[in-house]
Amino acid sequence: MRGAGGGAAMDEGQHRQFDEFARARRPGLLRVARRLCAGGGIEPEDLVQETLERAYRHFDKLVGENAGAVSVWLSTTLSNRFLDHCRRRRTEVLGAPALRVVQGDSTGEPEPAEQWERVTKDDFQRAIDRLRPPHVRQAYLLHASGLRYRAIAQQLRAPEGTVGRWLSEARQALREMLTPGDAPREGRAES
Repeated sequence: MRGAGGGAAMDEGQHRQFDEFARARRPGLLRVARRLCAGGGIEPEDLVQETLERAYRHFDKLVGENAGAVSVWLSTTLSNRFLDHCRRRRTEVLGAPALRVVQGDSTGEPEPAEQWERVTKDDFQRAIDRLRPPHVRQAYLLHASGLRYRAIAQQLRAPEGTVGRWLSEARQALREMLTPGDAPREGRAES
């Protein structure tokens, strides 16, 4: 697992420090996210988790900042994630009619496949099976089955921040294992 900005891997002490950081910051972020998401359609818990995942990646820089600067960074990141979701939703709604028109005018020539389209279901399942350690794989499978972070945390008896870290590690390991041109790698997630 790489640290902020591709830095060195976090040691166990830094993981614990981040878990404490996430546990302390989660309630305030969730209050803000609930207000932002009051219009519906965006899950406040997911918004908070995405913000904490970004904080995890930049934790080496955040840990040296004063509390006010960290609060501003977290609030800005949360707001930006919310706006990204809103833009994506707006693009999907506005783009759907145009997409139908474009799809109707197909020339019959196959489009080049996107990178994710080249991954078979079997390749994906093999990559999931290689995720290590087992609690990272288990957290990923529970999330993929539709459970929210809180339910996964309760089932695995771990803090929500830790579950978020495990899921981030799982996604990164899967991305690395399934990137074309790279030799298959064993799943990895230190904890």
